[in-house]
Amino acid sequence: MNQASGAYDPKRLVEQGYDRVAHAYARLEGEAEWPRLRWLGKLLDRLEPGSSVLDLGCGSGDPADVEIAKAHTVTGVDISQTQIDLARHNVPAGHFLHGDAGSVQFPAASFDAVVSFYSLEHIPRREHEALLRRIYDWLRPGGFLLISMEAGDIEEIVAEWLGVPMFMSCFDPDTMKRLVAGAGFELVETAIESQVEQGHDVPYLWLLARKPSGL
Repeated sequence: MNQASGAYDPKRLVEQGYDRVAHAYARLEGEAEWPRLRWLGKLLDRLEPGSSVLDLGCGSGDPADVEIAKAHTVTGVDISQTQIDLARHNVPAGHFLHGDAGSVQFPAASFDAVVSFYSLEHIPRREHEALLRRIYDWLRPGGFLLISMEAGDIEEIVAEWLGVPMFMSCFDPDTMKRLVAGAGFELVETAIESQVEQGHDVPYLWLLARKPSGL
């Protein structure tokens, strides 16, 4: 890994990287069983049929949005146009937007749940607190947040990943949990679980939280 020099646009780096590796990334989850669908199931079990779900950093929409769309309405946002094109193909019933998950805006109380899988670490961590507060606002009272992100403490790095340079930035798990709670959420369940990527175990923080009801 190479320490970031600052002489780059992290958002553009992520956009260009995922445009190039969208198909290779889609194959990664087929190499070994990942925790994603199991954690998604924990969320979906708590939702009423027909709930509105937002997926920030939706990628190709497969498998998460495919699963969500079976009983709910799904909106996806991704910075990669290639990923959005794949999502529109994979989940015809979904509504997919090409944009930056770190700065996208929605009206208050628009969603019953917000999910973000393997995406927040591609957004500068200085933006994470503000994003969590926006997500809180987008959720209806009693709505849920489910996130996964690398379980590391990385201010900013650019590293080669699937053959392309990729930007990474994340807080350690305890700090991230404090930020989620500080945004107003009640923590429901958290864990650190590893998954196999290209033959290596990579630890991720999984976090399910809830916006208090009656607000």
